[in-house]
Amino acid sequence: MRLWITGVGLVSPLGADAPASMRRVWAGERALRPVTLFDTAGCRSQLAAQLSDLRVAEVAPAGQQERWSRSDALAVLAGREALVQAGLFPRSGGAHRCWDVPIDLVVAGTTAGMFETEQLLAGMHADPCARIPLDRMLSHPLSATADRMREVLVPFRRAQTVCCACSSGSHALLVAATWLRSGRSQRVLVGGADGLCRLTYAGFSCLGALSPGPCRPFDARRQGLNLGEAGAFLVLETASSAKARGALPLAELRAVAVGAEAHHITHPQPDGDTAARVMKMALAQAGLRASDIDYINAHGTATTLNDKMEAAALRRCFGDELEHIAVSSSKSQLGHTLGAAGAVEAVITTMALQRGLLPPTSGLQQVDEACVMNHVLEPRSVTVNAAMSNSFGFGGSDAVVVLARPDHFVSPPAAPARKVVMTGAGTFGPLGVGKRHQAMAYFQAGPPCPPAPLPFEAKAYLDVGRARRIDRAGRLAAVVMAQALADANAHQPVEPGRAGCIMGAAFGAVDACAEFVHRIHVKGARFAKPAVFPNLLPSSPGAHASIYLGLRGAVFAGADLAASVSSALVMAAELIAAGEADSMLAGGVEVHSAIAEAVLQPLLSAQDGAQRGEGAAAILLEAATTAHARGAEVIAEVRWFMGWRGAAAGPLAGAPAPGPHAQVLLVRDDDKLAAALAATAWKDVPRYTCVARSGAHEAAGGTVAAAALGRLAAGACGEVLLLGLAADRGYALVLSLGEAQRSGRKGQTKAAP
Repeated sequence: MRLWITGVGLVSPLGADAPASMRRVWAGERALRPVTLFDTAGCRSQLAAQLSDLRVAEVAPAGQQERWSRSDALAVLAGREALVQAGLFPRSGGAHRCWDVPIDLVVAGTTAGMFETEQLLAGMHADPCARIPLDRMLSHPLSATADRMREVLVPFRRAQTVCCACSSGSHALLVAATWLRSGRSQRVLVGGADGLCRLTYAGFSCLGALSPGPCRPFDARRQGLNLGEAGAFLVLETASSAKARGALPLAELRAVAVGAEAHHITHPQPDGDTAARVMKMALAQAGLRASDIDYINAHGTATTLNDKMEAAALRRCFGDELEHIAVSSSKSQLGHTLGAAGAVEAVITTMALQRGLLPPTSGLQQVDEACVMNHVLEPRSVTVNAAMSNSFGFGGSDAVVVLARPDHFVSPPAAPARKVVMTGAGTFGPLGVGKRHQAMAYFQAGPPCPPAPLPFEAKAYLDVGRARRIDRAGRLAAVVMAQALADANAHQPVEPGRAGCIMGAAFGAVDACAEFVHRIHVKGARFAKPAVFPNLLPSSPGAHASIYLGLRGAVFAGADLAASVSSALVMAAELIAAGEADSMLAGGVEVHSAIAEAVLQPLLSAQDGAQRGEGAAAILLEAATTAHARGAEVIAEVRWFMGWRGAAAGPLAGAPAPGPHAQVLLVRDDDKLAAALAATAWKDVPRYTCVARSGAHEAAGGTVAAAALGRLAAGACGEVLLLGLAADRGYALVLSLGEAQRSGRKGQTKAAP
């Protein structure tokens, strides 16, 4: 199946749209100026690529300005431009065009509303019980940007938020491509946006990663990176969808390959082995040879270790062909835009390919001997038939995107759809650390959830020497993933090098972020703690766990409020079904947060008096062929899965009818869930909840999924609907007994506990 890019949008300090930005990028201009958004005293640098003329209040709807962030505004402006260029949105005024095919949305980011809320967080660290302006905090969750885009652009049918630090934008492209190739979507608006904030600026400074002057990628005198802010989006659709409406393609997306280094939370793998492996995977998926690539938009951060690693990886992948391939880094002009970077560089690569004009690496004058390549030092006109864009993130999450001229190469082979199964689970909660069998107890009568934090002795489960720099969330993630892998062991254990993970993250490390910004507000940026900063990313628990356990597959986080774990489970199923992964650990972790409790506990008490808690869970999903090859017991087959935005009843109506002895398992039961089920065949199926014993927290959906596996394995039910809702979004999975279990248990299902 061919996937076409039919529209791009780019809002950067070099221009308010893609053509304006690209003209200045091609000319070699640099957007680096002294930061004026916040105080940079005590930092290693005072420079960044800041949008000086961005006015959030001019982008947000009237009366909604308090709920909007710079990241939201950047995303909306860039997303609108991409939709306009693709012919899916009017150029001025009026309602959007209502095509017969709906549009879906994938958003990448890391900072969300941090700039708008970091001073508030610093105050809440000093006094967690202080009165909280809720409207301002609504911009804080990472998923808020997708909400704002849905409010003012298009009523997207599906919307997903992903985070894996600096490669987030490229991972978003992977999710979008998976939706399209699986037939779940025909058009997707995909990209990323990150605004500057003091937390990330001070964080990169305390790591020694900022350059005092303008950065110099691949230069022998390089001293670090410059940060930037931007929004970038692409309209990605099937060629058949584009042709049906007469849209012309800008480029063809041939492949997105991802993999984790399992090496270090901030330092890259020195020899570039994983980066080279992922590049080779991308070429293979694209059906291209090394000699087919004409241009590489390098990750090129200008840090000593990253540039050296990337150059080594390129040599490993391309060999002698590398001397014929043009290489440049646009971070020398736009700065490192973090979660938006992969999308920004996909837009730049698309336009370079379309125009046949390559942007230079500004500031590169004295090439490092370890980084000798065919560098673009001046704008270069050349025919580009195929191009590669690299993204490497904290935690070693590597991603490689391959683009080509539309229809220039033979269509890459399509991967057959695969059956998805579940083979293991691990949990942590009021009942301690356990596997699927222990999780069943959260649905039985017993004492209510105790106040958090819960007792947890890391040394009982982890090598504390190896885990000494991992925070509580990362340690819990590693423990429940290890439990899931042990629960799924068979004649041949899961090969960590072929497994990945997606951890749901509703809010990230709120209290740790509050403490970090309080420290730099009170003491100054030079007192920021470098060991703490990497733990503040929403994707850090999964990244830490992948390093500890040696996971080398796709590693990233999904964010969607209380439905974050459900979204992670659905994304894992989508990747496996589409052939993008063999084994994925999916779940979530929520640690005790005084701030979250102060904000959310009153809302919970108003609902049903549930106690805020903490917990973690991980479920092992595999391709059925992978599980069978290693002799694993298939506990459940994933019969159906879906994610949606808007009215819940519509998508759920497409769920398969319940089989014998079916159950619906939930975190909590309420009118919204009842309404979602009312128009479905599942409306009268018995419902069970865990909130009383597990506690109300954003990772409880993982406990529900683990309990579902326990019930199926114990013969307490024959089929389960897992349902997670939050605000206007929902995710659902239907799990059935594995084939071997069905044949061995005819007529033997026990009464439900």
